[in-house]
Amino acid sequence: MNQPSYPPMLRPLNPRKDLLAIADLIELCFAETLDQSGREYIRQLRRIGKDASTFWIGRSTDHFYAPRQGFVWEEEGKIVGNLSIFSFQTPSGVEYLIANVAVHPDFRRRGIARLLTERALDYIHQQGGRRAWLNVRQDNLPAISLYRSLNFSERLRRTQWQYPNTSFTPQGQPPTLRFSPASLSIQIRRRKRADWQLHQHWLLSTYPPDYHWHLDFQIDWFAPGFFAWLRGFLSDTRYDHYSIVKNGALIGVATLQSNLNEGKTLWIACDAAWENEALQSFLNYLSNEHLLREKITLDYPAQRATEPLQAAGFTPVQTLIWMQHSIERPKHIAQKIPNSTPF
Repeated sequence: MNQPSYPPMLRPLNPRKDLLAIADLIELCFAETLDQSGREYIRQLRRIGKDASTFWIGRSTDHFYAPRQGFVWEEEGKIVGNLSIFSFQTPSGVEYLIANVAVHPDFRRRGIARLLTERALDYIHQQGGRRAWLNVRQDNLPAISLYRSLNFSERLRRTQWQYPNTSFTPQGQPPTLRFSPASLSIQIRRRKRADWQLHQHWLLSTYPPDYHWHLDFQIDWFAPGFFAWLRGFLSDTRYDHYSIVKNGALIGVATLQSNLNEGKTLWIACDAAWENEALQSFLNYLSNEHLLREKITLDYPAQRATEPLQAAGFTPVQTLIWMQHSIERPKHIAQKIPNSTPF
């Protein structure tokens, strides 16, 4: 079997030596689209890169992922291209995520991003992986074209929403919410144990296993009972579950996950027929209970529930296209030399 051959400029990531240069490259390439979490990611990379004694591979208590595998493109001692690979253990096996694909502006349109991605796919195949994932902003058309040409296919689109403190009115109050008459007949109460079966079904529909493997998410953490409570107690993470009821029937469950020093994460699981009304009523409840007073983030399917979220002051940070590449067989690739291939 022929082994793929790549130019010497393409080498494996050395996480103990390359992180500072990678942080600078990511910041340069994504300066216009970095959100708060992206800037924090760069700060973490620099912190580790400056102090080798703090280097740890994997996942920390604040959910930061340090790159362990990946590849860089180096010319004249300068890293001008990067790609990181993250592996996640799931019940169905190991999932591989390609991330942080970045090429210095002065070195673009030479095929470097393509070669980095092809090298990553070869690596994942060598590890026994059967598929690779990546995400790309829906407005990044050149990158989408590149990944499609490498046989990545779109699986789903997700929008990251955020409710920042700065969205309050000058008087320090959350925005006044207006709702449809149907939403006014909906009640919010604490979740009951009997609600769990529907809650679980809707939760896995909104956050399916093919997607939630990379999130800070395990279905057992949402279940009623002692073990979920114990996990929250030991991890300084609190889950508050609210059932959304219309005419005595459960139409949704919302969960506020409180993270120490990280604000809150909102998880929504609703009957699709009542999604907008359920979310409107729950956000109104949060406003009335003065719970819209700190940062809240929400990961949600794109183009869903946009009206109630925007009416409540949530901002769409970005919409990502999640793409998947199935690795069927070893690739037979001749010597790869960068050329004028676009991107």
